[in-house]
This record gives sequence, structure tokens and C-alpha cells, in this order.
Amino acid sequence: MSKEVIGVVGTIAAGKDTAGDYISDILHIPSFQISSPLKQICIETGIEPTRENLIALGTHLAEEYGDAYLAEYILERMPDRAVITGMRQLGQIALLRESSDLNLISLDADPIIRFERAKKNKKLGEATTLEEFISNESAENSEPNAQHLFECMDLANCHMINEGTIKELYAQIDSIFSF
Repeated sequence: MSKEVIGVVGTIAAGKDTAGDYISDILHIPSFQISSPLKQICIETGIEPTRENLIALGTHLAEEYGDAYLAEYILERMPDRAVITGMRQLGQIALLRESSDLNLISLDADPIIRFERAKKNKKLGEATTLEEFISNESAENSEPNAQHLFECMDLANCHMINEGTIKELYAQIDSIFSF
């Protein structure tokens, strides 16, 4: 029996984890962030888990083990059905498509809205201005980094714009899954 994965990809502060947690709660299945193993490795090795360090570590692991490594790690440890959020490497999507029944959702929002959300949630990383926020996102998804977020988003079965309230996001998700 193939495992079932509901994947949620999207731009910074577009609501990936909020959407993933909501789906997880409604379906009573676990939710995993693709970056969780990276954060754990940082903790175990004494590396500060900054956005920059996580990207560098993810790029290193992709070079050493292939860009599907984190998805494979989670897929091997998850039950038959789960949510996985935050994929940013094409190999992650390819592995999940080949090794599971993947339903991939992408989330996006206007950069101004996402910047304000990131400030509110203290998830800015190194960015202090909107311009820097946009520039950092572009740099993160360019060589030499292994991330290809925008290409991953293009592979989604469903694309959602999340520029309203959490309740409106939940309503969009409900309409996709017919909860």
C-alpha cells in the first residue's frame, strides 16, 4: 500500500504551516515540516538554526545525499498518511510523487502581506526591510543553493492565494478537500 502525502509548498509567510496544521487537525493525521531534520541536526551539532544555516545545511545534504534526502527521511518515518510542509527542492517533490500518493498544494501571497506576517511572527531571518525580504527570498532560490521553491510551486495540483484571514484560508482548504 502506498503512503498518502498532502504536501504544502509556498513562499515565506504564505501560511504553509498554518494550512498544514489545519489539514492535520481535520484529518487527524500528523504534520511534518521538511526542515525539522535540519533543525534537529543543528541542535545536535551545536549549530545555531538560523535561516542561513538551515539553507547551507540543506544544500550540503543535497550535495552529499541527493536533493530528495529530507523527503525520503520523513517518508520512511511517517505513518501511512501525513502532511508534509515546506518542500523547496525538486528532488523532494519527485521522490514524493514516485513513492507516495502526493496531493501538492501551493500557497502564495503578495510580498507586502508576507513581510508583515513574517515581522509579526518574528520569522524574518536577516531581513529588516521589504526590499531585503524580497531579495533574500530570491537569493535563497538561486545558485549555489539547492532550493527551487518557485519550480516546486509550479508542480502543485492546486494553487491558493492566502491574503485574507485564517478563517478565509481554512475555507479555501475546506473547498479543496470537501471537509
